Amino acid sequence: MRNLIRLTAISAALALGTAHGQVPVDPFLPQSVAPTAVVAPTPNWYAAPDATPAASTDWLPLPTAETPPAPFHFPTTDPFRDRQVEPASASIPTVAPSDDDIESALPRLASLERSLNGMLQASTGVTYPTIKLNGVFQADFGWVNQDAASMQRYGDIRDGADFRRARLAASGAITEVNNYFMQMDFAFFGRPTFTDLWVEQTDLPLFGNVRVGQWKQPFSLEVVSSFRYTTFVERSVLFQPFTPFRHLGIGFYDRNDALTMTWAASAFAAGQDQFGGSLADTGGIGTAERLTWLPYYDEPSGGRYYTHLGLGHHYSAPNDHLFNFRTVPEMYIGQFVSTVSAPNQQPTPNATFGMPFVLASGILSVRNFNVVGSELLWVHGPWSLQSEGMVNFVDQSNGESLTFFGGYAQLGYFLTGEHRPYDRKAGAIDRIKPFENFFRVRSRDGGVCRGWGAWEVAARLSTLNLKGHYVGTAALPGDLTNGGVLTDVTLGLNWYLNAYTKCQFNYIHSQATNAVGTEAVNNLFDLRVQVDF
Repeated sequence: MRNLIRLTAISAALALGTAHGQVPVDPFLPQSVAPTAVVAPTPNWYAAPDATPAASTDWLPLPTAETPPAPFHFPTTDPFRDRQVEPASASIPTVAPSDDDIESALPRLASLERSLNGMLQASTGVTYPTIKLNGVFQADFGWVNQDAASMQRYGDIRDGADFRRARLAASGAITEVNNYFMQMDFAFFGRPTFTDLWVEQTDLPLFGNVRVGQWKQPFSLEVVSSFRYTTFVERSVLFQPFTPFRHLGIGFYDRNDALTMTWAASAFAAGQDQFGGSLADTGGIGTAERLTWLPYYDEPSGGRYYTHLGLGHHYSAPNDHLFNFRTVPEMYIGQFVSTVSAPNQQPTPNATFGMPFVLASGILSVRNFNVVGSELLWVHGPWSLQSEGMVNFVDQSNGESLTFFGGYAQLGYFLTGEHRPYDRKAGAIDRIKPFENFFRVRSRDGGVCRGWGAWEVAARLSTLNLKGHYVGTAALPGDLTNGGVLTDVTLGLNWYLNAYTKCQFNYIHSQATNAVGTEAVNNLFDLRVQVDF
């Protein structure tokens, strides 16, 4: 553009300056540069006009030294304004398309639509449907030490090893606003069994995102956070008796634009057979609701400092109005009981055997129950404090009401300085990312280069109270008294080799006190290796 302006200015100056017998000056050159005289040749076909042209002349004379340039006046009339355009004499015939024409055009329109969709997908770099494969496995090794009261109440709890989880999953998008997820577990009861299996529509007015299928229902920070990111090998003793976990249903979830609040609600079948099945003549309906608030989140540090608060509610009218509130301690090792079948003598699993339930209410006749829960997660750099409390209001069929309750509090500290990340879109705990991965390699000078990964120590105190004046129809093995109080103290050491591989060691001191005050103590040791991708 600058060169074009320069060329135009030089041409104009050259024309005017030459006509006046002057040498033009380049306005873009420094004034110290001496100009070069230019002589414009006169074309042979040009004849100079008289010095005094007639007044009727339609052209402007070139200026000379005696006659300066005359001002130019635009014409006052537009010769094209009043020009009439003659209409075409021929008319264009209009013919209505026939059905055959329309039918023949439809394939071409469909082909054009496919081509346009392909161009759109190519421009965005995404081809639908999409698919992403994930997997995880956990290998556990456990040891148990029982006192005499535990041996009498539960029998011999044996040491062992098993795959706690072994999962493969496929997830992706069918369209820009339609997602799916399918996950199977090959280590859990059923082998394999469904865990998550759902489809959802996103960016809807009012509801935000609507999901149908089986997934972890919106209740409790421990429930909605992935087991991949939990501090201890198992969730607290509140998990089994009070939370809904995975069920087949429908629900919605959303968040605000500032990512400081999330909300979710769902309705689902109350039963669960690990395959999504649930049958009942009466009852069989459950709901869950959750609301979270992030009053403080430090953006400059990338979320190394934040405070999470949450409230939740879970309602259930259990299948056929029967329910047993019960839990294992904070460790599980088990196996399938196998029988040998002829003729090849291969063992066939037909039942499970492992860590027993150490506290239970017994089977109760229940019209419904309501659980109210609170959540707290405070992270201050390498320090984290997490706690939940729950109260369960049970309405029995005989008219009596029971109140069960429990809670846990845990404290964690990263020896290597990392922090516990937070997923603001889900209101849940996120993946630990070490400052450096674990490695050990030989250097060129014969030395050793190493990285240590991330190291974390943690402690948790959890308690569950199932005391109450009621009549149960079943009892724990070796114990004729139902209910009681369970208290677990867990100490943990976590080594994160990288963001996807970790080793965990837990020591659990589990003390179950029945309704008449008899204590049974189990000391449990669990070593786990976990890999997910």
